[in-house]
Amino acid sequence: MSLTIDELVMPDALDAPGGDDFAEYATLSNDVERHTLGTDLLAMGLHEMLSEYVSTASRTRRHLVARHGDVMVGRAMITTRPLTPEAGAYLMVDVTPARRRRGIGTALLAAAEALAVELGAPVLKVAVAHSVRDGGERVEPPTGFGDLPADDPGVRFLRAHGYALEQVTRISLLDADRLRDLAAAGVPDDYRLLTWAGPTLDQWIDELAALRTRMSTDAPSAGMVMLPDPWDAGRVHEHDERIASSSRTMLTAAVEHVPSGVLAGFTEIVVSEGGAVAVQEDTLVLTDHRGRRLGMLLKRVNAEQLVATFPSVEAVVTWNAEENRPMLDVNEQMGFREIGREAGWQKHVL
Repeated sequence: MSLTIDELVMPDALDAPGGDDFAEYATLSNDVERHTLGTDLLAMGLHEMLSEYVSTASRTRRHLVARHGDVMVGRAMITTRPLTPEAGAYLMVDVTPARRRRGIGTALLAAAEALAVELGAPVLKVAVAHSVRDGGERVEPPTGFGDLPADDPGVRFLRAHGYALEQVTRISLLDADRLRDLAAAGVPDDYRLLTWAGPTLDQWIDELAALRTRMSTDAPSAGMVMLPDPWDAGRVHEHDERIASSSRTMLTAAVEHVPSGVLAGFTEIVVSEGGAVAVQEDTLVLTDHRGRRLGMLLKRVNAEQLVATFPSVEAVVTWNAEENRPMLDVNEQMGFREIGREAGWQKHVL
């Protein structure tokens, strides 16, 4: 039976035309991640995955599916940024474990790469989860921080297709028992804490847009090609509305530098309705305000907000570059433990 690769058109809703195909696509993605990490803690619900996988004004996403007959055996996602096309494209390729080593991944990757190049991407990037195992031959990024098993299927596949490992990211989890024991420290002089649940408060939208833009340049990116990713009030509104429309709640803690009226830092946690695991999203403290333990303060305050708002949540999961030692120090002091690794791979094509 021959392999076919076609583009998947995203449905307007799960019960709209194409919804069944998307559900199969999303289930395959979750199954692959579960197989890689050995846990379903990071599995996304269909509504939230649909929300994240659609295109927006600042992000274009195209989707490919591979089938043997009527059975979906692989999928690929190609993400580009219309505002910064020179930053390249992010690719994701998944093949159901039972169908690997049959050329499906190679065919899907070739199709995804061709589409990305057609869209004008000068560099192709991959962020993918890898297994965590000690011993054996290791592969290290140029940063010297973190490593991966050389025999990991994803590692072997990407190296064979010309991708270079640039960065290793730690996936960490904070259990409920440790989460409920956290307590925030005092707020330094000249600073004021702010917290809210749901969409960004109107008075802070412009400030938060500025922080999100800085996040794209201040977060460690190793050798990955990264460019400033501009945010404005409209993009913040769109992001917040998309989160809320997918039955998720965003919890934000921010700190204002009172003399200047500027937000010096923020952190966000997203919780799915009825979900057991919350996702720690961006955390940033501006360079001029570092050294005051504001990062720790923000994370602890938001943890308190999480426990108070969603007492049934069992854990929080987060991602941090291995070279981001200041933030890893904060997480380790809070009690986060490693559950997996994600790596950034890159290949220049133009």
